[in-house]
Amino acid sequence: MIHVFLLIVLANGVIVSQDMYFRSINVCNAYAESIVVRKNPYSISPYVSAYCIPKLVEPEGLLIYDK
Repeated sequence: MIHVFLLIVLANGVIVSQDMYFRSINVCNAYAESIVVRKNPYSISPYVSAYCIPKLVEPEGLLIYDK
């Protein structure tokens, strides 16, 4: 078992992705920051947020990103 960081992506408060694992919190946060786009508050596009959480996983058969 190893500790990794799981990227969680939400659109309008609903989880739309929780399957990307990263070895580094810095890399995970960079992806989260890139995903989040703040648009005009009057836009009809969904509000997107993303964050990383630590998770203990079994690495066999799991794709874990380094970059």
